[in-house]
Amino acid sequence: MKIVSVYGGCEAAVTARARFGWVKFEECGELLRGRRFPLKLKGNIYGSCMRPAMLYGSETWCLRGRDMAILRRTERVMCGVNLIDKKRAEDLRGMLGLEESVEQLAKANGVRWYGHVLRRDGDHALRRALECRVTGPRKRGRPKMTWKRQVEEETWKVGLRKEDASNRVRWREGERAVADEVRRVRPPP
Repeated sequence: MKIVSVYGGCEAAVTARARFGWVKFEECGELLRGRRFPLKLKGNIYGSCMRPAMLYGSETWCLRGRDMAILRRTERVMCGVNLIDKKRAEDLRGMLGLEESVEQLAKANGVRWYGHVLRRDGDHALRRALECRVTGPRKRGRPKMTWKRQVEEETWKVGLRKEDASNRVRWREGERAVADEVRRVRPPP
């Protein structure tokens, strides 16, 4: 299910996938909300049931801050923490025993899909769509962030080039580096 708004954003898709994650959360409600179960167990269930449901199709999302907040809410609920408690997301992930955030996985998924498309032949429909240029006058102001621009910036930060896509080992290392880069770029509290 791909949902793209009129303005090119993915907020509707992120919201729809978050609802699927909440459905999974409700299926395991007593286990995830109850205080008698350890947080590490909750983290394991979250990582194996809820997060995959929420991130399905995230390969083509150009995520903004609002979209990330929608995806991150579940971690707070499982830990029994409100925003008023002022706990950092990194601390919550540590409590749950999770190494990577939803943001890291979503961006790594985008880089993985980008490499998949780059490995296609030049005349394949996906590759042609990736290389497509829109002609005509552009609207005033700063251009909106696109998925392609976001993924190219992320790969550039870790030293990946388009030519590296044919080397799958190098590309996987770059995916992991993108996830680590997302973790490091976070400003300190």
